[in-house]
Amino acid sequence: MIIREARESLSRKKAVVPEQSRNRPLALFTESIMSLLTSRHTDVAFTDLVSLMAQTFPLAAPALYVDTQGPEPRAYSALDANEGGDRDAVRVLGARRYAYTRVLAGGQAPYGPSRVDIALVKGPHATVSLSVNPGGHEGIFYEWVKYLTPAIAKLMDNELLLNMAFRDGLTGLLNYRAFSEILTTEWERARRYKTTFSLMMIDIDHFKRINDENGHPAGDQVLRSIASRLMSRLRKSDQVFRYGGEEFMVLLPQTGVYKAGLLAERIRGVVEKMRFPGGVGVTISVGVSQYEDGRTVSDLVKQVDTGLYLAKGKGRNRVEIYKDLQR
Repeated sequence: MIIREARESLSRKKAVVPEQSRNRPLALFTESIMSLLTSRHTDVAFTDLVSLMAQTFPLAAPALYVDTQGPEPRAYSALDANEGGDRDAVRVLGARRYAYTRVLAGGQAPYGPSRVDIALVKGPHATVSLSVNPGGHEGIFYEWVKYLTPAIAKLMDNELLLNMAFRDGLTGLLNYRAFSEILTTEWERARRYKTTFSLMMIDIDHFKRINDENGHPAGDQVLRSIASRLMSRLRKSDQVFRYGGEEFMVLLPQTGVYKAGLLAERIRGVVEKMRFPGGVGVTISVGVSQYEDGRTVSDLVKQVDTGLYLAKGKGRNRVEIYKDLQR
């Protein structure tokens, strides 16, 4: 897949890149490739790679731009976003929403007006490019690319396979497996740094009736439409999961339970007004809970499920906050 595309691109590149002196800083080749091959996460690998390049050539102000099918594009840059970084990212990625990671490498790197772009991976599944300031060091970066491209291609292949394993095929949302891992990570972060987060559990009311009366294709359309509406109503930092069947989970970092409850009520109202083919309308019931010190991951899931159970018991099409149940 990506590795094959990278090899084809690399073979073409070798024909046009001039031979450089063998007296190059080979240590960076080795360190960069080891970082890429040993890291479990592309975010960590790309941040480390840009940091190494920026430490060696700070005036080059290197940036890596990653664009794959599905997730939003990503920028890993030694440039400050407000001092040329955003401008460079838009130049490469286009005027779309993207995630920006500022890589600190011992000083403020300048922004050059005529950036040099070097393709590392280019294909239908993923594009990864390196952007640097001009200044006589481009030859070394081209030399590095010959060593880095295969490692980056392998890393991107692994990311795409992992992304497929963590996505629900019908809605495109993150699935139950992803929820378990991401919730544990958020719980560890909140416990360590004394922060909080909230969970929202959403269930489509009388969903079986929709399938029975209108057919499973109609039910699938309801699931896809509600998933899309959830994504459009949440913040960039929030995560939406298809938890199972007609149930969704929403993880809201840095959010207290009452703010989460207000958001849940807005979402409930939006879904109530939605209409599907044949004039079909649906409602949702929502349970909400918040992480507090001493609560385990299992506690949180049980508590948000308890809130949802109560919402169902009180007639459906409503929101119930677990904290309120303790009074």
